[in-house]
Amino acid sequence: MRAEELVRVFREDAPRTRSDLRHTWAVFWANFKIFLAYRTWVVMETVSTVASIAMYSFMGLQVGAGRLEEAGYGTSWLAFALVGVASTNYLWMCISRLSHSMQHEVREGTLEPIISSPIRLRSYVVGQSIRGFLVSSYFMVGALLWGTLVCRAPLIINGQTLTSFAVLLLLMISSHVGIGIVAAGIILVYKRGDPLTFLFAALTEFFGGVMFPLQLLRSRPVLHAVAWALPYTQALEAQRRVLLTGATLASPEVLSRAVLLAVYTAVLMPLGLLAFRWGYNRVREEGTTVTY
Repeated sequence: MRAEELVRVFREDAPRTRSDLRHTWAVFWANFKIFLAYRTWVVMETVSTVASIAMYSFMGLQVGAGRLEEAGYGTSWLAFALVGVASTNYLWMCISRLSHSMQHEVREGTLEPIISSPIRLRSYVVGQSIRGFLVSSYFMVGALLWGTLVCRAPLIINGQTLTSFAVLLLLMISSHVGIGIVAAGIILVYKRGDPLTFLFAALTEFFGGVMFPLQLLRSRPVLHAVAWALPYTQALEAQRRVLLTGATLASPEVLSRAVLLAVYTAVLMPLGLLAFRWGYNRVREEGTTVTY
């Protein structure tokens, strides 16, 4: 039914602009209906997120606030960890969502009718990504609300900080989507790649400093340099400055990182689209869309 619905929409005679929107919506809605069918998974993931934040609140009682305060993050380790936990879902979504979808399409035999249809590349990529954004937003908002309202994490929430945080979140997403698109293009051709995307996302999460201040890596210059070279590190650092200290986009330490994220986006996004187009065209030419 899923493949038939997509093919029916793609065959309709409609103006090109409208057709692109319909194609994007069709890809998104087909995936979102599958997501809605797994209600137990949604409930369990929600419970897991709530339990994790509660665990971090108890862990924070055992962590000294001295080093956090020296690094300029305030004195609450729970607030420090909460910002990292809330944004981690977006990191995993950007890096592995599209490639994971490609593997499912190949295994289920639904990639061939999609590849054979006149759908545009951008419509398919955007449609596949929207569901991931919605799901990640659900967990991020839920984590922040639970952490601030129930666990009393002292985040600075006002109009300026929320606006700055939203802009930084969009920049974080745009700077990482290109990496995920590269992985999806490789998986289209070689059919496997999950271990690599998982490893990259896990290392990025670790070196991004989700659970500890990166100042602790200063004694290891190589690891410290690698950590600060990652776009996720820059995004998370700027988000923490906003929600933990009240800085805004007008603050130099936040604005400089926002500009750097824009540079990452300008470089990685075109590379990602080129890699995905290469894989997309190659499987169409070789007729290998149903092999895995």
